Amino acid sequence: MATIKEVARQANVSVTTVSRVLNRRGYISEDMYEKVHNAMKTLDYQPNEIARSLIKRRSRLIGVLIPTITSTFFSQVVDELVRITTEMGYKIILYCSTNKADSAQGYVNMLKANQVDGIILGMHSREIERELDKNLPVVSFERYRIDAMPVIVCDNLSGGRMAAQELLDCGCRRPVMLGERRTELAPANDRFIGFEEIIRAQGQEPRIIDVLEQDTLGSNYSRSAAALFDLCPDADGVFCSSDHLASYVLQEAHRRGIQVPSDVKVVGFNDDLLAPMATPPLTSVHQPIREMCEAAMALLIRRIEGETIDNTALFPVQLVRRESTRGSSNKERS
Repeated sequence: MATIKEVARQANVSVTTVSRVLNRRGYISEDMYEKVHNAMKTLDYQPNEIARSLIKRRSRLIGVLIPTITSTFFSQVVDELVRITTEMGYKIILYCSTNKADSAQGYVNMLKANQVDGIILGMHSREIERELDKNLPVVSFERYRIDAMPVIVCDNLSGGRMAAQELLDCGCRRPVMLGERRTELAPANDRFIGFEEIIRAQGQEPRIIDVLEQDTLGSNYSRSAAALFDLCPDADGVFCSSDHLASYVLQEAHRRGIQVPSDVKVVGFNDDLLAPMATPPLTSVHQPIREMCEAAMALLIRRIEGETIDNTALFPVQLVRRESTRGSSNKERS
């Protein structure tokens, strides 16, 4: 089996340079990086990850805790985190709490038992906070913190405003929001606030329909979508707090013979994989998921390296217009 010295000799570099490439430390030119990796490939050199982990007292494991995998938003988040951690030489241990805080407590303890180097926390509760070790690096993802820790969020407030304004600009006179209000720690609640601000500025009282609790637990929003049209049959515009939820609204509208966008216009939030594939393609508030995940991992690595970081990274959002809000409204013309 080849040694690190043999790799250095093959690449005509120092052992220190090979070590820096392996540990991703310091500046390494592209040319030097290629030379070392070509030498490793030629010699079939396999770095001893176990030995490196023992020396550094690190597992190179990152815990990721999310509320559900059925959400296309969180599935994209996980996909991005797998890509990023792999590129950085880490692996993830993923736990999905299925929206239950008590099971999330157990998952936090399991992550600590696996000696993860850090945690990206995609859900929060006071119970979870109590289980976290203050010495364990944690970055919060789209959840506000209780104790001091870095937080990655998008501008949910502006997103709610954009969605409401889009419906009004498209001629909607009776807009409704269908959404899932979460705990007080959820930044997504700001989407409701932004929507309400814009609607009230027009002299209207905002109409909000809350997702049914049983739909939340199963991530199946068919009953909530039906309740929306039952409670607000005159709605000519709907803002959904997620694209996942919006997909059920589009489905229910089709089932009832309600045309989108001519009878009712629909705006989602996330701009995830569902949005451009929906029928019709969904107008949505875009969250920069890739950039948010990259920032989350970068902050977590800094925490792992011993830096003290306590800040909120706020990412801008933008409205992506598609067919679900284009075209004139039949109700407006009648």
